[in-house]
Amino acid sequence: MNNKKNETKTMPVFQRILEDKRIIRECIQKGGDVKKIAEQRGIKFATPL
Repeated sequence: MNNKKNETKTMPVFQRILEDKRIIRECIQKGGDVKKIAEQRGIKFATPL
């Protein structure tokens, strides 16, 4: 019987933006699917992809 609480860490907005930017850059460098990453992380772009 393990009573662990589900703790959700709230990440500061600026830190989340930097992390998203890093992930997008890595995805582009590796030739990944930016649309898929954007959907997973809930990123919205100013121009459609």
